[in-house]
Amino acid sequence: MSARQRIACGLATLALGAVLALLLNGASARAVSAPTPWDGTNPFDCTIQDAGQGTTVPDPGADPYCVRFDKTNQNVTQLGLVDFLSKEPARVAAAVPKCFYYQEDHWRGSLVQSDQQTVVYEFYGHYFFNKATGDGGVWVTGFTVAGQTFDPRTLPGFPPQWDPYFGPGTGGVISHNDVPVDPTCVATADSPSVPVYGQPQAAAPQQTGLGCAEISGRVNRTGLGPLKLGTTQGRALGALGSPQSITRGVLRYCVAGGGTLLVGQRGRQARTVFLGTTSQAFSLRGARGRTVQVGTALRALRAAFPHAKPLLKLGRTELIQVLGSAHPARLGTVIAAITNGRVAYLGAYEPSALAGYLRTAA
Repeated sequence: MSARQRIACGLATLALGAVLALLLNGASARAVSAPTPWDGTNPFDCTIQDAGQGTTVPDPGADPYCVRFDKTNQNVTQLGLVDFLSKEPARVAAAVPKCFYYQEDHWRGSLVQSDQQTVVYEFYGHYFFNKATGDGGVWVTGFTVAGQTFDPRTLPGFPPQWDPYFGPGTGGVISHNDVPVDPTCVATADSPSVPVYGQPQAAAPQQTGLGCAEISGRVNRTGLGPLKLGTTQGRALGALGSPQSITRGVLRYCVAGGGTLLVGQRGRQARTVFLGTTSQAFSLRGARGRTVQVGTALRALRAAFPHAKPLLKLGRTELIQVLGSAHPARLGTVIAAITNGRVAYLGAYEPSALAGYLRTAA
């Protein structure tokens, strides 16, 4: 492990350690129920107040107290890390007295704030505690250290009972009976006049509290819209925010207006090797100004791209190579998936990585 990686790992330990300390503050030594998985969904009926990089919100007396922080200013050269650490006690002090607490944040530590190449750790997190039930949860995603996807289970002091619920870059868990129960909070939760809980988790929309990605643009051999092939996971997360899920190296986002966006990544650097979408926010420009998007008929696709050719078939879906690349080392290949005679999704991929990506995503 390089010196930079050792420093990054130490700072990441500090970051997640602060989260765990808040979550388990004052926990007793009594027997604890087995933990259960959590997807980061807000369990409370509340307005999420945006504190930005500060410590104050418009309604500090709210309970449930739901807050969002921007913690991306943890740089070294401009003393951003010092500023961040100086603010954490006030943030914790505002949270600890509450009965019901939920937090969203984006952490990034870097040597030079304006230089993405110097980022040493980054992740997105959601956390909560409930003093009426004794439950607390932590969910993280996009966890990278020194530009590489990082497994939070390797952090010193990580609770071993949480291991089944975390993996490289992501995971989430609810710890039961580990937060001290407060009788006053129990009474508040039982009061019909005080709205505490949101909709049951099963009924919650399948997206994170950060909402769907506001993204659109052209599909070409370099990528989809502003997303480019070769982009690292850290930069993809910086551009799109927190995904709905990360499974086997595939980041899944909902897209504002409908559809999904997949960002397939491989290797130690978690490089983007595949981009695919079912959203009509993206389009291909073909011959004579014709455009193709999700929902376009196959005959219109062939008219716009007369040299398109079949690539492979996966069940009832046929992949068609729309644009190849004369320079595969620098440019990707554009494909369209056809189902029932229409374009079901569009994508761009690195030719050398397609087989590996399909094995990973299967």
